[in-house]
Amino acid sequence: MAEQPRDATLCTLVDQLNELVTLAGSPSLSDLRKFSRNSSRELAESTTHDILAGKRKRAPEWPWVFSFITACRTAAEQTGLDIQPLSDVKAWHDLWRAARANHPAPARPAPPANDEQEQKETSPSSSPAPSPAPSREYLLRVFGRSGIRVLFASDARNAQDCMRLAVIALLRDWPEDARPWLRRAEEAGHPQATELLNRPNHRELAAHLAYQYGQDFQQQRPGHLSMAMFFYRLAGDSGHTEAAYQLGCAHRSRGEPWVAAGWFRRAALDGHPAAIAEFTGAADELTDSHTDRHNA
Repeated sequence: MAEQPRDATLCTLVDQLNELVTLAGSPSLSDLRKFSRNSSRELAESTTHDILAGKRKRAPEWPWVFSFITACRTAAEQTGLDIQPLSDVKAWHDLWRAARANHPAPARPAPPANDEQEQKETSPSSSPAPSPAPSREYLLRVFGRSGIRVLFASDARNAQDCMRLAVIALLRDWPEDARPWLRRAEEAGHPQATELLNRPNHRELAAHLAYQYGQDFQQQRPGHLSMAMFFYRLAGDSGHTEAAYQLGCAHRSRGEPWVAAGWFRRAALDGHPAAIAEFTGAADELTDSHTDRHNA
């Protein structure tokens, strides 16, 4: 029995190390080693493999963990990803220290329980038990990589944060996983939570909210264009014309004309005036570029 707390905490540490490398774009072991060469500890590929595979019985030394975090941050920067919510050195040090000292792991954000689970846990005939932490596979399935970053940056007591998570789950076609977040948003006073609770298939409202969240990230949080694009894509895939147009503009600004043209076309087909002009210009530009390459 004495080994269980240590094993559970170590498993949590390993799970979160794997989660971090996934959110950083899944760099190879050789890339992690290269990115760590200027850190306190170079990440030998065999050692990194064994740690991530859970083959070590003890938590790695702190210099290794710090180098791993730094390497993942560098890998994310190379591909334009934002892993800030999962690269907090203090939070990692607290988790590492708990694993080394055989203490239970610090709590991490988790989706709320569904109705049946809540009834079971509050029933007088059953003793309350903590809900198990959701698996990385579950989080990726419901929220996607960008959505997980939103999850880890969220406060479960904040109505707007809960609503954002609910909208992500709804537009990714996981309405039952959205319901607990909608209930929390409703309890915290979000004006549109009740409507979506009663009409979880109301994609028009969910798409409109996703578009607003994209605007918030683009206008109020400089440097978070990738997160704005995540919400624009959720809205655009659900038929929101302005979101499709904004996504086209974002891809154009990143030097991705073919992708931009596709989103401009979607918005143009819905009659968006600026998108019609942008799509016509983009199509001409791409045609001229293709002709020049062919003639060359």
